[in-house]
Amino acid sequence: MPRFIVRYRGTAPAKEITKRLQDAPSINVINDTGKMVLLDADEDELLKIVQPTADVLIVPERHYEPPDGVPSVKREPSAK
Repeated sequence: MPRFIVRYRGTAPAKEITKRLQDAPSINVINDTGKMVLLDADEDELLKIVQPTADVLIVPERHYEPPDGVPSVKREPSAK
């Protein structure tokens, strides 16, 4: 099941929406920070419970690979 992040801004009723998400049998709330909720859900089921607005953002979770350390500069041997 895909993961989504529901993010609240401005005057969004965060507690009410989070409660509806937690009560939904087809949605698994993984983490709730008060301003964001990470969850496993079918997108269609999620959109039945929460509609995106200017104050409620719904985005798929994305994973990024960390960069390979700090690049270094190779010095040429100095000519004498």
